[in-house]
Amino acid sequence: MNKNFEFKQLLRAFRTGIIDEATFEQEMKQLENGAHSSNGNGAGKFKAFGKAYASEREAVMKFLEAVSAAETNGGDTVRAWLGVCTTDCIRGGLKMVAERESYHGRAFTQRLTELGGTMPDRMTEEFKKQLAHQGDSKISDLAKLKRGAERFPNPEETIRPLFEFAQSLKEDLQTKEMVQLFAEDELSTLKWQKAAWAALGPKTVETQASAAM
Repeated sequence: MNKNFEFKQLLRAFRTGIIDEATFEQEMKQLENGAHSSNGNGAGKFKAFGKAYASEREAVMKFLEAVSAAETNGGDTVRAWLGVCTTDCIRGGLKMVAERESYHGRAFTQRLTELGGTMPDRMTEEFKKQLAHQGDSKISDLAKLKRGAERFPNPEETIRPLFEFAQSLKEDLQTKEMVQLFAEDELSTLKWQKAAWAALGPKTVETQASAAM
């Protein structure tokens, strides 16, 4: 990648508000010193999700491989729960979440294909276990909701690495925007899950306590 191209990418990112002035100046200094634009970890070193990659492209490809499978599976597991869900307010949320997960899977799979990659085998044992659990009508809606809410008690902190990853992308601006919007969707889903449990959980405990008296 030549310097002229990298400069245009940086300038575009700055003008569209993707990066701030401080980041733009830092990247320009690296470019002037002969280093390729990076995410601040030195030439040839790109860090994402606590791991180091040889390049931004490698990190993007690994991310797309993982997320395309995970989100496609997510759509399937949420629909499995939706098929046996009997709580109206939860059903409403699940309908929206199922659509989100599925279109995330389709969009990221398409992007992966555009970049020359292929979704890995998603039919793992863990996925099969999750599918069976969510589709089990003997497990209550509240038990499933509680499981999810307790797994991700802090939505903002859980999703923070996705926003950071989006901000770190300087070359692949198409994937950058996709990740940004994906992170916002995921944050919304986890907030809904947490709020739904906060609203329904205490009522359930109260009802059970009254019945035991």
